[in-house]
Amino acid sequence: MLRDRNDKGPLVPAVVGLPQQRAVAELTGRGFNVKAIVGPSKRPRGIVASQIPGGGTRLATGQTVTLHVSNGRPVAAVPTTTTATTTTTTTATTATGQTSTAPGASAPVPDVVGQDDASGAGQVEAAGFVAETDPVSGSGAPGSIMAENPAAGADAQVGSIVRLDVATGSSRPAVQVPNVVGQKASSARGALLASKLTVRTDFKKGPAKSVGVVLSQSPAAGGSAPAYTQVTIVVGSG
Repeated sequence: MLRDRNDKGPLVPAVVGLPQQRAVAELTGRGFNVKAIVGPSKRPRGIVASQIPGGGTRLATGQTVTLHVSNGRPVAAVPTTTTATTTTTTTATTATGQTSTAPGASAPVPDVVGQDDASGAGQVEAAGFVAETDPVSGSGAPGSIMAENPAAGADAQVGSIVRLDVATGSSRPAVQVPNVVGQKASSARGALLASKLTVRTDFKKGPAKSVGVVLSQSPAAGGSAPAYTQVTIVVGSG
């Protein structure tokens, strides 16, 4: 009987079936880096269809776990060469820290009103956009998405910002602000949403190695803030 002989490093959690943002938060919380690849799958849009390595594997802290995230479209019965080409275009990396389709492409904005912020933002980012979560007072459940702009179904440029209004509720207990500096932008947004915070992304030109990486954050890590406070992250761009 074969056993995994790598007994060092934390266990990789099983995240197949989770929304992208929640899966990213689980993995980054264990100290792993995350690479997300968006492509066809039988699973709903924004849901993790597979992961490499699998859950239960031991991996050194700082190593990368690759997630294959569904774009909500079924796998087409096409020749292998065509599939390979599609995979290449969907994994192009932008300054947003996202994987996306070819530059200049457009895609419909998914309908996420009524969902919790982490799941809704995960679907928005899986569609190729940057999810900005804005705290608003309202009658909705705390953490639920009240509105989105552009509206659901509208075509928008891949890599552009989709703003999601998130209900804060009347009671906002203090939460800890995690340190996301140095993380990829999409992973950082996932970690902040998992901590019951909201996120705005600003961009700053810098060297190639800084593209898609969080350079700074405000409020700073280590302090506390009322739940759903918006954290601004500054991300490197080319």
